[in-house]
Amino acid sequence: MAQRFPLTLTQLSYFAACAKSLNMTAASQELHVAQSAVSTAVAQLERSLGATLFIRQHSKGLILTPAGESLLRDTQRLFGMLSETIDTIQADRDDITGEITIASFHTLTPFLIPPLLHRLRERHPSLAVSVREGDYEQNLADLRGGRAEVAITYALSSADGVAQEVVGHAAPHAVLHTEHPLAGRASVSLAELSAEPFVLLDLPDSNEYFLSLLAAAGVAPEIRYRTKNYEAVRSFVAMGLGFSILNQRPRTDATYAGNRIATVELSGDVRGLDVTIATLAQIEQTARAKAVKQALTDLLAEDAGATIQ
Repeated sequence: MAQRFPLTLTQLSYFAACAKSLNMTAASQELHVAQSAVSTAVAQLERSLGATLFIRQHSKGLILTPAGESLLRDTQRLFGMLSETIDTIQADRDDITGEITIASFHTLTPFLIPPLLHRLRERHPSLAVSVREGDYEQNLADLRGGRAEVAITYALSSADGVAQEVVGHAAPHAVLHTEHPLAGRASVSLAELSAEPFVLLDLPDSNEYFLSLLAAAGVAPEIRYRTKNYEAVRSFVAMGLGFSILNQRPRTDATYAGNRIATVELSGDVRGLDVTIATLAQIEQTARAKAVKQALTDLLAEDAGATIQ
């Protein structure tokens, strides 16, 4: 029978750090310990459990095995319970301390994250916040991998093991050249733009969403230009190179290129996107996560007209 070692919080912490970065060198740097200490702790944990937690790739880092994924979920739950216990013990304190990482959807970041961080700094100056940007799948991967505690993203689909609470709504609108014949209208239908060249914000998930809106309106667009840059879309349109559809609305109609764009409401039943704050479903939210959620909810309630619509 294989010798079993007692499990320790240190081993679980080192394992969680490796699962977060999928690289032992990066984990050791984050933990400020020698890589050999991390490797030994994980190896002892594997021997004690009688299971392989990682597949080691010499130059490509680590891959979690099914056993590793299972242990990671339970470890996150355990650490969440410990954090909640500490939060409860310290409940009489007004300040929230510690560190939290927020995963943020690419196009939401410039609109929501700066004012959110400003509000959190005012309310909780001892709370250190970091941000990881990505598309929807990356946001979920960061949550599940322990690289982020909360995610601010769109409700693009349901996700196993992830709880999503709607905190705002982003309605789509047409973006037109200022001299476009329809630019002065209060609203326009997508069918009226069917003959126009289209500029697509070509980000994962976002591209499918925008094309689905056109398809639902019976429009087969001529995609003239594709770009992954939100501001580039606006600049293309401002130069008269096509029209586009976007959800977020900057406070200004000026573009990086210096020209301006016209924003026109879309008529008809056009599907918008819910903005959500997502957390792992089976893990009790910490005081830090609750503070982020409350600050974001307050921010959107107060400034929805200027931030997202």
